[in-house]
Amino acid sequence: MKKWLFIFLVLFSIFDIAYAKMTSPATEHTSAIAAIEPQTEVRMDALPVMQPTPSILPTPTPEEAEDNRIIPALSQLPELPNGCEAVAATMLLNWAGLPITKEEMADKLPRGPMPYENEDGAFIGGNPKDVFVGDPYQAGYGIYHKPLAKLMDGLLPGQVKDISESSFENLLSVVAGGNPAMVWATEHMNAPYLDLEWQDEEGELVEWYQPEHALLLTSWDADYAYMNDPMTGRQESYALADFKYAWEQMGSQAIIINKKA
Repeated sequence: MKKWLFIFLVLFSIFDIAYAKMTSPATEHTSAIAAIEPQTEVRMDALPVMQPTPSILPTPTPEEAEDNRIIPALSQLPELPNGCEAVAATMLLNWAGLPITKEEMADKLPRGPMPYENEDGAFIGGNPKDVFVGDPYQAGYGIYHKPLAKLMDGLLPGQVKDISESSFENLLSVVAGGNPAMVWATEHMNAPYLDLEWQDEEGELVEWYQPEHALLLTSWDADYAYMNDPMTGRQESYALADFKYAWEQMGSQAIIINKKA
C-alpha cells in the first residue's frame, strides 16, 4: 500500500510541474517584444521634393522655345580654341540682326597679358573683369561680362543689357520671354575649381576658375537648359539644376539684347 501511495505522489508532482510550465507567462519573450518600439509609417508623399525652379516661373511657350532653339549654333573650333566668349557673343549679336563673324568679334576684344612671374616672384597678369586675358586664337583664359557688355553696346547702342548678378529665376524668366542670354558657366556644367591666382597691374587678386565656359542659353523646361555650345558647335541640353549651380558659382553672369521689332 505504501508503495502505491508513493508512486501516486510522484506522478501527481510530475503532472503539476508540467501544468505550471504550460500556463506560466513566457517572461523572456514578453520582455523582448516589449523592447521593440512601434515603427512610424513613412509616407512617400510627405518627403521633400527637389525643385530646380519655382513653379511660378512662366515656362516658354512651344512657339517661343522653337524660335530660340533654331538660333544657328557656331563653333569656336578650330579658329578660336579659347574664344568661347567671342563666339557666344557673336551668336547673340547675329540673333539681334547684326551680321558679325566670330573672328571679327574676337578681334574687337580688349586684351591683357597672360599671368607671368615678375622679378619679385609674384604672378602678374590681366584681369578678366577688364580685358580678355591672353589670346582667344592661341593661349588664353577669358573675359567676363562688364567689358564684353560694353563692347556689345557699342555695336548695338541702347539694346544691350547686362543682367549679371540677378537671380536664377529672373534669368529664366527673361529667356522664357523670348530673349536668349549669353551666360558664363563651365564646360559640360562640371563643378568649377580654383585653377590659378595672380594679381593684376593694380594689385587686385584674380582667381581663375576652370573649366570656365561661355554659352548662349536659348530655352529651358522643367528639367533641362538648352544652349548653343561653342565647344561642340551644336545645341546641347544640360540638366537645369547643374546649370544653375555652375552659373551661380561663376558669378551669375549674363547678357541679353533687346531685339528691335
